[in-house]
Amino acid sequence: MAVVFLGGTEKVLENNAYSELGYPIVQDKNYLAAIERAVGQYKPDEVVDLSDEPVVGYRERFEIASLVLSLGLRYTGADFEFRPPTFNKINNKPSMAIIGTGKRVGKTAVSAYASRELKKNGFNPGVVAMGRGGPIEPEVIEGDKIRIDAEYLLGQARQGRHAASDHFEDALMSRVLTVGCRRCGGGLAGEPFISNVVEGAKIANGLTTDFTVFEGSGTAIPPIETDVTVVVAGVNQPAENITGYLGPFRVLISDMVVLTNCEENIDRTTIDEIIQKIKRIKPGIEVVETIFRPQPLEDISGKKVFFTTTAP
Repeated sequence: MAVVFLGGTEKVLENNAYSELGYPIVQDKNYLAAIERAVGQYKPDEVVDLSDEPVVGYRERFEIASLVLSLGLRYTGADFEFRPPTFNKINNKPSMAIIGTGKRVGKTAVSAYASRELKKNGFNPGVVAMGRGGPIEPEVIEGDKIRIDAEYLLGQARQGRHAASDHFEDALMSRVLTVGCRRCGGGLAGEPFISNVVEGAKIANGLTTDFTVFEGSGTAIPPIETDVTVVVAGVNQPAENITGYLGPFRVLISDMVVLTNCEENIDRTTIDEIIQKIKRIKPGIEVVETIFRPQPLEDISGKKVFFTTTAP
């Protein structure tokens, strides 16, 4: 056990009063650096917050929570408790998690693109997707074999299934084996309240694929440990959703940030400020700016097309 002083020492006597605590003292001008150093040196199971305003306010506490959770520890205070999401070690293939800082930021599009690129580069990828409209039991869609068209999806809908669920979209756009899963609810740090993703991951382990892409849903994170994590954030979101609250937690556990919707009509200053804040949270992390443009999956020459989208 150790004690981290974040500030407010004006009420602590200078006559070696620290020694009365009976524990090692850690201090740093940067309170996050002090906490990280203490965790690395003393290996605690939990971080207990005995601070308060004005030294540590709401924003600072969310920064602390993001750091502590990214280190895999519980963070508790007088009337709150944050637990790190569970990442089950059951995946037996090279893997990537694609998570998000919100809904409608482009996770499925990025996941489909990643799967197509993996396939193009000689891999045989599969996708495990979870969604609020996913199946009761995990199901496999052979996107690499069957033809998924309007009639197929309408047939699924007539059976009472959510034919617009992400796993249908992944199978359609990536043409790879896809395992569809369900989740309900999501905690502030991304833990689903209920999900069958663990069962879906076990199914993926037994498929003929050699790489697995785990796709998040909203801000919910797949409860599976992966080799690499990519977080998708949209500049059309409020910036605080990315760099405030528990957005920093998602950045800290990721290896890359894909910043979507970087359109020409977005103020360049806004994009630059978001990138600067992301790099302050995790120095050295790669940030990739993207825009989305619809492309047909097959030849549409001579056909009449009706195109609808949720994009502005």
